[in-house]
Amino acid sequence: MATLNDYLQQVQRFMRDSRQDLLDPGDLIDYVNRARRETAMRAQCIRQVIPITGAVITASVVAAGSGYTNSPTVTITTPDFPSGEGADASGAQATASAIVQSGTIAAVNIDYGGAGYWQPTAEITDSTGTGASVTLQLSPINKVVQGQEVYNFADVDISMFPGVESIYMVRGVSILYSAFRYSLAAYSFSVYNAKIRQWAQQWQYVPGVCAQLGQGVAGSLFLYPVASQEFQMEWDCQFIPSNLVTNLSVEAIPDPWTEAVPYFAAHLAFLELQNYNAGKFYLDLYDKMLQRYSDYARVGRITNPYGRYSGGL
Repeated sequence: MATLNDYLQQVQRFMRDSRQDLLDPGDLIDYVNRARRETAMRAQCIRQVIPITGAVITASVVAAGSGYTNSPTVTITTPDFPSGEGADASGAQATASAIVQSGTIAAVNIDYGGAGYWQPTAEITDSTGTGASVTLQLSPINKVVQGQEVYNFADVDISMFPGVESIYMVRGVSILYSAFRYSLAAYSFSVYNAKIRQWAQQWQYVPGVCAQLGQGVAGSLFLYPVASQEFQMEWDCQFIPSNLVTNLSVEAIPDPWTEAVPYFAAHLAFLELQNYNAGKFYLDLYDKMLQRYSDYARVGRITNPYGRYSGGL
């Protein structure tokens, strides 16, 4: 993975300025980060799906109950929506323990948050105690909210993706309803406003249509019908990377596109020096290199090597 120092060294080589006689390092860092944003958006290489399941992170005591011993058992339900991804493809069981004070449940600690949860519940059992109940809170997941039509890009929690700053484009939206995942039909906001969202009192059901209002990081999605309850909502997103500040900053741009970043940074640096011929030379190189890396990474695929239509299978 490329670091800030890797980028700076390569740009300085292009500039023949290893001793930093021509350009201030702070300017070069700015050019590197501008080149990274350009690369991420032009190559569309930072793409993630916002999680629709998560881990249990906290528990809130709703009722303290009475008569509890010092060792009640807290049982969290098994993962109800495994993601199918990574080490916990089938989910991971969360565990918790209770803190008892004067026979009541004072708090519940989450010992291990697990994975693959959507709507978990917890039960407290004890040989003598009764009446306690808790609610569980999950790590950030994406969902529609009952009665809400507008969802801003900036309001989506993306902290689970190191090195990204913001969403600038949503490629598609899917809703999970009754164990079925389907993609929403997307219309321009003008068509959506004129022909779809005609019920002023917000007819509530399962969303089936979406439209975007605003562009870039200021964008928002409108969903209709307005949700009648909470549903999992999957966004296919393109991201802008966070700035690299030190060598410990996380680079979200994947290889091979990192190789193109110094060319655009050098283009900007030569513009500062008013060497426009060299600036254009490195811009042309950047365009060629970025296209080459995209060609390398995005090879063609045969949909079905057997030549048979599988739609009816």
